[in-house]
Amino acid sequence: MTNLVNSNLGFIVFGLIFASFYGSATRIFDIENIPVVKYVAVAGRNVTISCPGVNEHSLIDTLIWKTTQTVAEYVNGLPLVSNPRITLLPDNFSLHISPTSSADTAVYTCLFNDRHSPEAVADLLVQDVPDPPGRPLVVSFTSRSVDLSWAHSQDARNAPVTNFIIETRVGENGDWNQVPPIYTKSNLASYQVTALLPFTVYSFRIIAVNELGHSPPSKESYYFVTLREAPTGKPVTTIAHNTSATSVYISWKPPPPDTILGEFLGYRITYRTRDRHPDDVKEIYIRDSTVESHEIHSLETYTQYLVSIQVFNPEGLGPPTTVLVMTDEGVPTKPRNLSVLEITSTTIRISWLEPEKRNGVIHGYRVYYVYQNQTLLHLPILKNDAAQNAVFYYTLTNLKPYTDYRIIVTAFTLKYDGEPSEVSLRTDVGGPSPPRVQNLTCHSLDTLFFSWRIPRVYHASIDFYIVNYRNLEYDDSHEIRISANASIVETSMIIPNLTTNSAYEVKVRGATVSIVNPKKVVLGTYSEPIKITLRVNCEQYQPPPLRHNPYVDQELVILAGIVIGCFGLLLIILAVVLWRKCFHAAYDGGEQRPSERNDHKPVQSNGWKTSCDSNGIVQTSIPSEEYINGQQQAMIDRFHR
Repeated sequence: MTNLVNSNLGFIVFGLIFASFYGSATRIFDIENIPVVKYVAVAGRNVTISCPGVNEHSLIDTLIWKTTQTVAEYVNGLPLVSNPRITLLPDNFSLHISPTSSADTAVYTCLFNDRHSPEAVADLLVQDVPDPPGRPLVVSFTSRSVDLSWAHSQDARNAPVTNFIIETRVGENGDWNQVPPIYTKSNLASYQVTALLPFTVYSFRIIAVNELGHSPPSKESYYFVTLREAPTGKPVTTIAHNTSATSVYISWKPPPPDTILGEFLGYRITYRTRDRHPDDVKEIYIRDSTVESHEIHSLETYTQYLVSIQVFNPEGLGPPTTVLVMTDEGVPTKPRNLSVLEITSTTIRISWLEPEKRNGVIHGYRVYYVYQNQTLLHLPILKNDAAQNAVFYYTLTNLKPYTDYRIIVTAFTLKYDGEPSEVSLRTDVGGPSPPRVQNLTCHSLDTLFFSWRIPRVYHASIDFYIVNYRNLEYDDSHEIRISANASIVETSMIIPNLTTNSAYEVKVRGATVSIVNPKKVVLGTYSEPIKITLRVNCEQYQPPPLRHNPYVDQELVILAGIVIGCFGLLLIILAVVLWRKCFHAAYDGGEQRPSERNDHKPVQSNGWKTSCDSNGIVQTSIPSEEYINGQQQAMIDRFHR
């Protein structure tokens, strides 16, 4: 925002000032006191300079704005300007600059109607961010600090530099935002940067700051490398075990490269028995930084050894990583304090401590779980993967809800599995499966009748139902929570306070109280949402009567089976009757030709009745004894022939 300061208290001898700006003018103003109006503007913004003595009602024939040269003029009714950023306002002939720059800083005079002396002069000061400082130079450095020096900005742009910002780049291709910038507390063009890393490539650049903002960054300094220090990183041991009664094998991973702090020359391995003096050690130098394992021979049998690994560079050794290795391993005792930390429907989280007597190097733990006479093994747990502050944690997953499990944990060495620790428990209940919706109908103008059947799958019990409904015109939904009982197969309710002629979506799910945490409710899966529209006269659709018989499904199945069985039996009886009445011919004990049978009358025997006549042949039923005797006699006759 432009700051306008009217200075009527202090005057200057304007004739001398004007002569300095207009040395080539044909006339120098007489010495007189002319007021100075000061304007302060920010580069990039607009400023309007009023012409002293001119207002909207002034009659202007000619007018000219000048600094060291003509800036704008009004001649023959036309405004003329020397720069497209400058405008001569038509109402009061004010000079409007949009946008301003630091080059617009000057003393402006406004002369009109051929006057030789202005009524006042305008002193415009345009401030801007400074120019970039000079390239920073490295004066001196150590392994952790550097002294920098640089030249001030060539042009402060009418606002003095208050302080500097130092930006740091790590490496030749690093990002300037990787390290937080450093803000100096003064405008001194030197600074000591600390907290650097040894044996690291750095470069710096400087940004000048004034009240208007930050300058562009300077050119970056030349790259330099801080001095070395002894390593601070430790190797990470990955494997340590015996390979025989007199040798052990150890492998490791190198520390991070930024902790070597110099040229990586290799490793130093020291080892000694645990019960001997710390100075009684033997050492091995591996002068190859790519080696990550080593086997130590000629050791004592069944003895604990402390093995240490260190990295080294030209400045010295880094801190050691020490492991305990024992030859000729035995069987570990059982893990201590096997505890159950958390139980869900599908997971069990356990913890334990290492055995009291390891009897060797414990490489990890095996976790078994037993249920329904099945024993399953989870993958072995390596020590480094599970240990947190000497406590081991593990989570068994993909378990079955509401199921009894027996968990067994054993430690193992390279050769032996240890003694087991075990605990028995039951997993928590899981969420019920979706309830089966039976009915959703209009009950009245503003209510719905909703019924459903118990979920097919649930654990322990069904303690709650949660009915969720919403008006499809809105995103918000409402829930109704009702108590439930697993002995009730079908449940129904009235959903009240609804809006007529609106479409609703309704769904329901079951919930069971956790057997592990009674304050926790395990939610089930929602049923498929059902949509329905409330409309006028919907009260005529009455809901069916509620049924709470837990054996409805079984009765329906049994009833259907009885009906189908009776119908099948009836068909069988009918078929037998028709077969007996229509398809058995009468036999009289001898073999007769059809032409002979036509001459005989129907046989009446034992009260049996004739049934039908087909093509002149009388067909009737006969007793079984006569039929059998007739068949036997026919066979004898055929034999004699």
